[in-house]
Amino acid sequence: MKYVWGMFILMAMMVVVTLTSEFIFDGEYSAIASWAVVMLFFFGSIFFANARYYLPREK
Repeated sequence: MKYVWGMFILMAMMVVVTLTSEFIFDGEYSAIASWAVVMLFFFGSIFFANARYYLPREK
């Protein structure tokens, strides 16, 4: 279940980055924000896959 929470937090961070870029900075840094969202997704997916595979399962 902790993996699901980790993915939820990652998705929330992606939304915050996008909303910050669009509403606070009026889209001036949208390319940087898009890059940040892609990197968050990429590293989050790698972490999720590694955690599910390598960490021992709880009993």
